[in-house]
Amino acid sequence: MRIRSALGRITTAAVLAGAGTAAGTAAPALAEPAAAPRAAATAPTITDDRGRTVILHGLNTASSAKGPSGLPWIKREDVVREARDLGSNSVRYLIQWKNVEPRPGEYDEGYLDAVAARLAWYREQGMQVVLDMHQDVYGPAACKDSGNGAPAWATFTDGQPCEPQDPWILTYVQPAILRAYDNFWNHTGKHPELMRHYTAMWKHVAQRFAKDPAVLGYDLMNEPFGGTRQFGFFEGPTLTPFYQRTLNAIREVDRDNWVLVEPQALGPNDGTETSLGALTDPRTGASRVAFAPHFYPAGVDIGGSYTGAGKLLAQAQFALWKRNMPAAARRLGMPMWVGEVGGMTVQAPGVDEFTGDWLSMADGLTTGWAYWSSDPGSAGPTDEKGELTSIGRLLARPYPRAVAGTPTKISYASKTLTVGWRDRAGASGPTEIWLPAADFPGAPKVVSTDPAGKWRSQWDADRRVLSVWAAPGTPEHTVEVRP
Repeated sequence: MRIRSALGRITTAAVLAGAGTAAGTAAPALAEPAAAPRAAATAPTITDDRGRTVILHGLNTASSAKGPSGLPWIKREDVVREARDLGSNSVRYLIQWKNVEPRPGEYDEGYLDAVAARLAWYREQGMQVVLDMHQDVYGPAACKDSGNGAPAWATFTDGQPCEPQDPWILTYVQPAILRAYDNFWNHTGKHPELMRHYTAMWKHVAQRFAKDPAVLGYDLMNEPFGGTRQFGFFEGPTLTPFYQRTLNAIREVDRDNWVLVEPQALGPNDGTETSLGALTDPRTGASRVAFAPHFYPAGVDIGGSYTGAGKLLAQAQFALWKRNMPAAARRLGMPMWVGEVGGMTVQAPGVDEFTGDWLSMADGLTTGWAYWSSDPGSAGPTDEKGELTSIGRLLARPYPRAVAGTPTKISYASKTLTVGWRDRAGASGPTEIWLPAADFPGAPKVVSTDPAGKWRSQWDADRRVLSVWAAPGTPEHTVEVRP
């Protein structure tokens, strides 16, 4: 079974528009976000073992992993091609609770072996893996196989009705789906064991992959949905402590890998504020918890184009997202990474402009991203023959993979990549920049603001990576890279 690639996002307009039409339901309750503590001036960054900031570019792999097997379509050669053609240094790799824990307290090691075998392909390419525990519309047992994620034994709909809806997103407000989420979050007071099982399941997964050098971290839940409780009624009192308990459990078996947390999907996907609370990482040393919101502006997600009124709405949501999500990351004291973004087909009006706009936004925020998704086809980076689509050609964008300090600027325009950074204590080694063959067929021209003779660069044509060693004692650096 292949669930269409659009399945994987929640937008405020769509859910609230359909809430009133679901039999016996009303629009989810709204609440103002909880009062936020004073935000730090800048958020921390995701770092490698040399203290450099890591900018993660890659794909979600994959929508096809939402099927019964819980495994994606890929083969080793597809991973090789992705690293070579797109310059991906990371992947958000989908796994499912129902496949990890098919029966209460019993874990399917065969499934985890199959996941490990595929992670080896990424390790061979030097790519970092974020394991994403994926779910949409709760799970397949909640509404006639319309969802993915939770196992049947953890699905309690209490006899409520459900009919899959078109568009699929309206299925979220079907009575059975709302009840399944309410039971998982124990809003009903009847199933406190479900969250305990989920946390224990994550502890088992983390223990299995803690020493895998390809694994960067764990995305605890894809697009959390609070059932009949939303916004301030959900993120603060329920989602935040759930994340804290799961983080604590993971730290019992893995002290080093990153843990990534998402805000609720309804609202923040469009750029509205989040009420998610701060988390305390019990590991020794600096916290390794990152904020991983998604970006699906409703003007594009619902309308299917980046033109006319839909474009105007989407641009307003660009502005909201660019203001509110980085502000949340600063408030929470977490690095930010866009765990999902995309949502258009190559045939959709304005797709290239939309793709270019969100890529420029991410660069401007000096943050990385994972495009939805790797599946070949009209919404993917490649077609069925493995050739880059127009979306793929835009994703194959020059970028700094590792920055020897704190990034201050990333910009790409007129075939000129500009990268700026500040020195940071503990960061060592070169800044590494990937350059696509299409725009940089030969050795690049590099100009630096550092004093002449004090900095140097080296071009690796096989890896298509430019390494830049900054001048010692110079706190601020900017390089421009041209063909």
